[in-house]
Amino acid sequence: MPLPPPPPAPILILAGADLWTPQGPQHGQALAIGKGRILAVGTPDTLAKAHPTARRVDLPGGTLLPGLIEGHAHVGGLGALSRKVDLTGPADLDGTLTRIRAWAAAHPQGWVLGRGWDQNRWPAKTFPKALDLDALTGARPAFLQRVDGHAAWVNSAALALAGIGPGTPDPKGGRILKDAAGRPTGILLDAATQLVEKLIPEPTSTELEARLKAGLIALRADGFTAVADMGVGARELAAYRRLAAAGTLPIRVFAYLNHDHALMLRELKQGRAKNLAFFQVQGVKFYLDGALGSRGARLLAPYSDEPSTQGLWVTDPAKVALDASITLRAGFQPAIHAIGDAANRAALDLLEKAMKKGKGALPPRIEHAQIVTAQDAARFGKLGVVASIQPTHCTSDHSWTPARLGPGRVDEAFPWRSFANGGALLAFGSDAPVEDANPFIALAAAETRQDPDGNPPGGFLPAQRLTRAEAVRAYTAGNAAALGRAKDLGALQKGAVADLLWIQVPLGEVSPEALRKVKPGRLWVNGVEAPLGH
Repeated sequence: MPLPPPPPAPILILAGADLWTPQGPQHGQALAIGKGRILAVGTPDTLAKAHPTARRVDLPGGTLLPGLIEGHAHVGGLGALSRKVDLTGPADLDGTLTRIRAWAAAHPQGWVLGRGWDQNRWPAKTFPKALDLDALTGARPAFLQRVDGHAAWVNSAALALAGIGPGTPDPKGGRILKDAAGRPTGILLDAATQLVEKLIPEPTSTELEARLKAGLIALRADGFTAVADMGVGARELAAYRRLAAAGTLPIRVFAYLNHDHALMLRELKQGRAKNLAFFQVQGVKFYLDGALGSRGARLLAPYSDEPSTQGLWVTDPAKVALDASITLRAGFQPAIHAIGDAANRAALDLLEKAMKKGKGALPPRIEHAQIVTAQDAARFGKLGVVASIQPTHCTSDHSWTPARLGPGRVDEAFPWRSFANGGALLAFGSDAPVEDANPFIALAAAETRQDPDGNPPGGFLPAQRLTRAEAVRAYTAGNAAALGRAKDLGALQKGAVADLLWIQVPLGEVSPEALRKVKPGRLWVNGVEAPLGH
């Protein structure tokens, strides 16, 4: 005889904490949850009478929030960090080389892989060279990504393996930096990184699944119950689907495909999932330009600190326009990487034209939206384009952004208040592993525009700060609306899924300094309490 079905999961009443709502913290209210959904919001006594068999969970004060949504991350990259040398933190080139030397000695076989260096944090602020690596790595090829992922530092062995020499031309959408004699220095920008990266052995299917799970578990430990994974290739897509079929995804995943035309067309034909699931293809990630730190962001006028360049078009805007329009018409969401003011203007122009043919089921997104003219900042709200923002980019980059832009246009940088005042929907993320995924650091950054050391005094362009409530909304209801899931996610409301986060502090009262130190206390995904450890 077949086994009897398991008993239904009990209804839980979560009480004792303030409930975070769009109107602010609500005292004396509780939640009833069951079958993965929020059943009701009310006083503990009212909920107990309505659900007499429910089990009460008493929370010792603090704040109960909707589960946070990571609006922009690279899950596989985050999960792969443990397999690379971590180059974040060293204050100079010598400290960076010391880390590489130690890692290479501890991992004597294969490629030397790493991520996180940032020449802007070193005293000389100049790019490192292949020669700096050669004494440490010898014949082993080395591929070390800059913190933003838009530049790579490689050694002579990697250059030789890729056949990169004085006569190698810049690939479309990239640059091979060369010295005065025309020899490659070992720095590759944007599309040029692929000349070497494509030679790195790919992970096995099992390794790929492990990386994705590791990245998702790390995000869950930070308090996230869902993530927008920005840039998923065919193999990652297949791995996600295997994990989803096995029921082993730790949090919800909204996948944005790489801008691979064939992959895009194949997936868009299947139609977007109507019902919320643990995994869904949400849209397509497009790249217009590179990053400001490596001078690959496309600007309307030359860089103030390197007048010979205006940055890069990583992808031809005409190609992005065509495929973004196809994505919209198919009911999916274009998400366009645009950092420089020229790239943001191009993104708005092509989206405005595409939406005249039909706005589609989801609002289009511009990812990063870092350097934007005042005129273009006002267009986000008018056009209904989501401003997908990573607040810690501002507080990580504030010290050198003025040098890149010069005094005449530095006020274009990170115009969050302008977006909000113009009616734009804000969606927050971290760009992990480019930045720390910790949402509490990002919330403090949004309202202070200062780094954890309190710099710059008064905040970077402080008129562009956001309020605590606006910042929390961008991590919850804002991201949910951006994903087209406002009824399911991002709010403590009847019928929403029971994705919940409890923290031990009154969120509306703690200082920004204390906010940066907050750690998740308890977390529920789909009504089931989940472990918070990595």
